[in-house]
Amino acid sequence: MASYFVTSYAEAENPSYAARFHDDLTEEVARQLGRKVDARTCDPTVPAEERRQLVAGAGVFVMLWSSDYFEDHGCLGDWQLFKYRLGRVPAQRRQACLPTQVLVRWRTAASPRPGEPWPRMIAGDVMADYNKDGVYKVVREQSDSPVYRHVLRQLAGRVRAGLATPLQALTPDEMPSLNTVLPRPRPTGSAMSQPIVPQPAKPSAPVPAPRALISYAHDETDPEHDKEVRALADLLKRGGINVRFDQYVDDEPQNWLRWMHAEMKAADYILTVASPAYKRRVEHRERLGTGRGATWEAGYMLDEVYENWGTWQKRFLRIHFPRFTVDDLPTFPGSASVSVYRIDPATGDGDFDRLLAYLKRGPAAP
Repeated sequence: MASYFVTSYAEAENPSYAARFHDDLTEEVARQLGRKVDARTCDPTVPAEERRQLVAGAGVFVMLWSSDYFEDHGCLGDWQLFKYRLGRVPAQRRQACLPTQVLVRWRTAASPRPGEPWPRMIAGDVMADYNKDGVYKVVREQSDSPVYRHVLRQLAGRVRAGLATPLQALTPDEMPSLNTVLPRPRPTGSAMSQPIVPQPAKPSAPVPAPRALISYAHDETDPEHDKEVRALADLLKRGGINVRFDQYVDDEPQNWLRWMHAEMKAADYILTVASPAYKRRVEHRERLGTGRGATWEAGYMLDEVYENWGTWQKRFLRIHFPRFTVDDLPTFPGSASVSVYRIDPATGDGDFDRLLAYLKRGPAAP
């Protein structure tokens, strides 16, 4: 098994910052493992064939994710070769190989190419700069800060997990040809085409849209809130999300208890929307008989938090609109440090794009 990790970054990146991050990450991985660790870089100075050999033998692939990465032919070669290796893993073992891909939010201003993944967020309000702007800005402006040290600890933990169950290295006989797996160079001139990635022989089945249930509180004293939640639901629906929302189905009679139970079980994500009434009802501090829907949903959520105490925040996403605050969200064990999305439902300003990108990654891990 391969025992080293490799860091791949674009030629357009600042090499001193990328190299510093790689060195700091290596040091943190070694600290967590309690031993020296073998770490290498696929940077622009490395010849193409040597890069291939590095990626073919690496146990963990660390990508400094940015829009420049997907415009860099050498980087795309690194990435496609590593994905080829993942594709050789039997399906029943592929889930265990996920830590071998560590996608770092290096620069996050631009959307990725279609079909390419987003890097995972790091939880905690202290990580707002990392999640929004990426490591490049953090290492440039806050390189000695607790934020940067926290980033390193979290990412090093993923590298360490990947090194514990690394991919089998490719032998020379198993190495694919450049024309088979790697993108072809783009032609020069005005007609710049995207690198060509081979397509499967048969078209894949369409991937279902992520299913998201919106959990909120009807409050007769604040009818404006219902309109705001409706606006958020419409934004998500236009963004390609399968939104499950009571206002979409209230034009016909419903057994609301059955509807809530079925939708909460089937949802990939449950979006909890802050308001004073919602907080009271989920925390069981509302007047008896008032807001029974949100109170019932609270029981389901509390069971899920109890059963999945380390990962519930990946499925239960916390949202507040500008006229409310995080203090209007219900509290759960550990919820004080969980990511919160601040969204203006009228315009989509704030964290809407970040929320949409996360939902489109697919069902959250349990």
